[in-house]
Amino acid sequence: MQIVKPGINLDFIGKRKYAAIASAIVVSFSLFLAVYGTLNKEFSMGPRYGVDFAGGTLIQLNVDKEVTIGDLRAALAGVGMNDDSVQSFGTSGTEYLVRVESVNFGADTFFEKASTTLKEAFGEEAWKSFDWQRQQSVSMRAVGTAPLDIEAVTTQLTNLESEVVVVESKVEHNSFEISYPGITDKVKEVLGTSLGENSFEVARVEMVGPTVGAELRRKGLMAIFFSLALILVYVAFRFDLSFAPGAVAALGHDVTITIGVFCLLGREFSLPTIGALLTIVGYSLNDTIVVYDRIRENLHRFPRRDLKELINVSLNETLSRTLLTSVTTILAVFSLIFLGGPIIQDFGIALAVGVLVGTYSSIYVASPMILALQKWLPVDVRETASETSAARARA
Repeated sequence: MQIVKPGINLDFIGKRKYAAIASAIVVSFSLFLAVYGTLNKEFSMGPRYGVDFAGGTLIQLNVDKEVTIGDLRAALAGVGMNDDSVQSFGTSGTEYLVRVESVNFGADTFFEKASTTLKEAFGEEAWKSFDWQRQQSVSMRAVGTAPLDIEAVTTQLTNLESEVVVVESKVEHNSFEISYPGITDKVKEVLGTSLGENSFEVARVEMVGPTVGAELRRKGLMAIFFSLALILVYVAFRFDLSFAPGAVAALGHDVTITIGVFCLLGREFSLPTIGALLTIVGYSLNDTIVVYDRIRENLHRFPRRDLKELINVSLNETLSRTLLTSVTTILAVFSLIFLGGPIIQDFGIALAVGVLVGTYSSIYVASPMILALQKWLPVDVRETASETSAARARA
């Protein structure tokens, strides 16, 4: 199937300087949004990290049509949530996300009172340690110096909080796990009192600690970095060292612009977003490899031809395949955006941006880099291509 007529001769390489200037501007702006937004938390167009990376708790609520976002915010204001903690989700108008970063609904105060009460009831020498998290606190570990009666411990604590749960550890000696009513329970309680028990439903709850969130963010960045490094090695081995920097530059170009678009649109970065970025790397590399393969074939077929003209011919010969692949992929991605639901929408948007930018970079970033690098790299790509073909013929 051809969507571009055979023999077309568009001057892609002749426009490479204009494309380089445009790419430099867009990439620089994207880096500015990402870096400055990370350093300045008040910058409105900086990266927004989801619960996966920032830590905290996310609660998705399905409510009756009669309940508005104003009603939800008013109900939650009494337990320390600000207006930014509630936002509309999806297109039905009945789904909302409640985000909690450091609100623990009095858990710290309760655990302080619990430790004091247990020391007074059993004696300070009866306890070895009390440990609990300072954020998102939902439980405390109390370790005694000698066996203690769990019923007596439970009685002392239920006098402070009737919903507290005490469980004796079966593994650790003289240890008790004291569970305080969690954030989800408190949200249900507050909304049930203000809006009515049957006016809402908790669809999902996600909780990530701040330490885990930072570790996931670090590993996500490392995954992208190592993928680019390994691709550099692969392309250098598969083709030639002159080809490899262009491929990696194109992939870095695609990822950076996608991140910039996400910052500009205020979309959240989460684990699915990292998956989308890695998918973009794979898609863009596949397109670049096809173009590189044609360039190498033509280098062998026309060893005396001008390199600039030869690369331009190769781009025109693969243009139909490039556009067909991009169009069909975009159609599939659009189905994710418009039909996949709000949870997968960010993933689809990232893929859509990546496919469009990746198609552009295969033509205007990866290929012209081969021509530019001839000034510094001593390897002659035409000789390498001929040697490779000769070796294949001998084999």
